Amino acid sequence: MKIGYVISRYPAVSHTFIQREVLGLRKLGWSVTTISVRRSPESQLLTDIDREESRRTHTLVRFAPFAILAAFIDAFLHHPFRFGRAFACCWKLRRPGARGMLYACFYFAEALLLHRICRRENIRHLHAHFANVASDVAMIASVLNRGTFSFTMHGPTEFFDLLHFRLSDKIRAARFVVCISDFARSQLMSILPPHQWSRLHVVRCGVELRQFQTERAPRNPGAAAEDATNILCVARLAPEKGHAILLQALAELSLRGHETFLTLIGDGPVREDLTRLAEVLDLQDRIRFLGNVGQSVIHQHYAAADLFVLPSFAEGVPVVLMEAMAARCPVISTRIAGISELIEHGASGLLVVPGRADLLADAMEQLLLNPRAAQRMASVALEKIRRDFNLEGIIPQLAHIFRRVLAPQTAPAAPIDARHRAMDRPVEESPSRSDALTALREEVDR
Repeated sequence: MKIGYVISRYPAVSHTFIQREVLGLRKLGWSVTTISVRRSPESQLLTDIDREESRRTHTLVRFAPFAILAAFIDAFLHHPFRFGRAFACCWKLRRPGARGMLYACFYFAEALLLHRICRRENIRHLHAHFANVASDVAMIASVLNRGTFSFTMHGPTEFFDLLHFRLSDKIRAARFVVCISDFARSQLMSILPPHQWSRLHVVRCGVELRQFQTERAPRNPGAAAEDATNILCVARLAPEKGHAILLQALAELSLRGHETFLTLIGDGPVREDLTRLAEVLDLQDRIRFLGNVGQSVIHQHYAAADLFVLPSFAEGVPVVLMEAMAARCPVISTRIAGISELIEHGASGLLVVPGRADLLADAMEQLLLNPRAAQRMASVALEKIRRDFNLEGIIPQLAHIFRRVLAPQTAPAAPIDARHRAMDRPVEESPSRSDALTALREEVDR
C-alpha cells in the first residue's frame, strides 16, 4: 500500500522519531513516499541513513517557477472544480493580514506541486506530522487529489494558538488524527463535539531498544568526591527547553558541595545566552556544548551519563526521555503535558515543578546521594519503554489505522490505541512489582 508522508523539514535532527516511523512502516511492507516542504541543510544530515532519506525525499520549496506554472495549468485544465475548491480551502486556512494572504498563495503553490507528486506516484492518502504548514499543504492537496489526509498531533506549540493553526478546520477535514499522548488527545477533545472524539487515536512515539542497549559502567556508591557526576541534556537550545534553569540548579549543587559536569547536546537560538550565563555562574569549565549529534553515536552519550535531566517548560512527550530510559540512564524532568504518561514519579524517574531551579537541584541531589535507588528507577524505566514505547509494538498500531483508511471494505478491527488494549486485560499489579515500587519510593523519600 502507498502513502505519502508530508513534513515541514525531513530528515531533521529534531525529527528522528518521524524517520523511525517511516522506516518502520517500510519494514512492514508499506510504500512510503516522503515529501519535505523545505529541504534540510547538510548540517542536519548527520548519518548515512539521513543522507539516504534526503536523496529519496521530494522537496516542495525550491526555485522552480516553471514547475509551479506547469502544476497550476495542469490542475486547472484537468480538474477546474477541484482547483476552485482547493483554493477556497487554502483561503479559509489563511492567517489574518497581508502576510497571511501571501503565505496562503505560497501554500497553494506547494499543494499544486504535491498534487503532481501524488498523481505521478499514485498516492491517495497523505499523512502529515504536526499541525503546521505540512498539514496545511497536505489538506489542500488532498482536495485536489480527491484523496484523504491525516496528521499526527504533537503539541505544545499548536495548543498555544488554536486560531492561528486552524486546528478545528484541520481535524474536521482529516480522515483521522493521531495523538502522541492522552494529554494531546484531551486538548483536541476540548475543541470537538463528543461524537467526533472517536476520530482521535492515541499512538505513542517510540524507540528501538537495540539502539540504546549499550553496556553501562556501574556507578560506585563510594566514589571519591573528585569524581564528577556526568549530567546529560539532549534538547534544542531554545527558551522552552529550560536550559537556564538547569544551569542555575547546577550552580546550587556546586554550593552544596557536589561536583557535576554537564554535557549539552543540541543547538539553537539561545546558545550564546547560555554560554554567557555559564560564565556568570562560574560554570564555564563544567559545561560542554556538543551541538547536534547523529543517531549513530547518541547512544554512547546516554551510556556515559549518570543522570539525564530535561527541565522543559513546554513539551509533547520528549523522545529523548524515552531514549535515556531505554539506555537505563536515570531521568529527571518536569511535570508538564504528557511527560507523566512516560515517567511515574518516584518509580521510573523524578518529576519536578517547571521553572524551579531549587526543586530541580533537590531532585538531582536526591539521586546523587542514593545511586542504588537511581539505578533501580532506571531499571523500572527500561521496562516501561519495553512495554509501552517500543517501536516494534507501536508501528503495527499505526499501520493498522492506515490499513483501515486505505482498505475500508475490510471488516472493522479491534480498537488500536493503548487505552483500549489496557481495558481488555486485567489491571491488577503483581505483588512483586507493587512491593518493589513501594520499597523504591520509601528509599527515595529517605
